[in-house]
Amino acid sequence: MRALLLWLSGIAACWGQATATHDHQPHHVPRSPEEWVKILEDPERDSWQKPEQVVKALALQPGAAVADIGAGSGYFSVRFARTVGPQGVVYAGDIDEGLIGYLQQRAEKEGLLNLKPVHGRPDDPLLPAASVDLVFLCDVIHHIENRGAYYAKLADSLRPGGRLAIVDFYKRDLPVGPPPAMKIAKDDLVGELGQAGFSLMEEFDFLAYQYFLVFEAR
Repeated sequence: MRALLLWLSGIAACWGQATATHDHQPHHVPRSPEEWVKILEDPERDSWQKPEQVVKALALQPGAAVADIGAGSGYFSVRFARTVGPQGVVYAGDIDEGLIGYLQQRAEKEGLLNLKPVHGRPDDPLLPAASVDLVFLCDVIHHIENRGAYYAKLADSLRPGGRLAIVDFYKRDLPVGPPPAMKIAKDDLVGELGQAGFSLMEEFDFLAYQYFLVFEAR
């Protein structure tokens, strides 16, 4: 339960709850899907998250299978679903049951039959083995405990030639995001994933507050 609450409070921090102060105090955890959606879909987020540019950089092909871990409101999931088209699939994973319900409603409302919500666990995304071409995590990985075991689960979910893309905040004071103590330095993350059997393929530098790294399993 403690891990879950830390994960939720950290997510809230990432999308605006920490912009006024970096005092390292616990952040308010939204208590309803509606509150989550208001935070995650804040139009001001687009200016620094650059979602369309992120999706374009990943060069997804029609028919690809994507897992968006920590999908929240579907901010990236719906964009992935439109990009891979009806022959592709996007597994939108989240640990919040209310958001899973919201994702299902959103997929139906927007006619995205290829968007499949997955109610995961804090220690397991519950993806089928060898099921996806890309695993994507945005502002999520620094909330996960026992990351070595989690990386192994992500590796198992990838098809041959599959990729792991991670976007997360630089470990310094920033106008958005959690305090530095909650973050993972880019070099530390690369080292962790190297020990877990991943190699860095690409790095994109167009995000002001976040590193954007793409790995492949060795």
